[in-house]
Amino acid sequence: VVCVQMDWGDNPDLVKESDPIQGRERYMRLVLLAGESIDLECQVLFTSQPIGQILWKTDDKIKGQSENPIVDTKNGDVFVEEHFKINNITEEMGASTVACVYEKGNYRDWIEAELHVHTLTIEATKDVCVTNIGEICLVFKEADGSRFTTGSALVHRRIQIKIAEMTNVESEDITVDQTEYSLSLLIAKVKNNDKILAMKPKY
Repeated sequence: VVCVQMDWGDNPDLVKESDPIQGRERYMRLVLLAGESIDLECQVLFTSQPIGQILWKTDDKIKGQSENPIVDTKNGDVFVEEHFKINNITEEMGASTVACVYEKGNYRDWIEAELHVHTLTIEATKDVCVTNIGEICLVFKEADGSRFTTGSALVHRRIQIKIAEMTNVESEDITVDQTEYSLSLLIAKVKNNDKILAMKPKY
């Protein structure tokens, strides 16, 4: 059991801390947009049969435990994969933590991620709102509950990519002002974009 390792499955929304202090190497940041859902994969590597128990915790409270983990054996080593889905990310989840804990006998280890939730505010002139013609400004900002991430280059880079993909613009078209990310879009494109509407933007 001493050789057991834990890791997250591939997920571009999980990014490392830019300059982690000693002892925080296991911690990740989970970059999210309000309204989306995410499927997290926890991997336990080089354990043995019988496998231990995998627990999922949010804010240190147990939210689920392994029921049907995927188990694979190679050369006598056992590899376990377990999933945890969070549906409909909300602003209130900002700064929450999610952890995958593995327990077997006296052995206990975990990996953890902190949620960085970004919300959307739409700014528009009265004329655009009345006529439904013209451009409006979309302003994305980390939710008040999330920790201030200035200096976290990896979080900034990931949220810019997510915004660009969702709005079908180039990253260069997004204006960055500290923790705010803004761009202009035709109001018609916004109204036809289900991912934007799922964020339940503020006006």
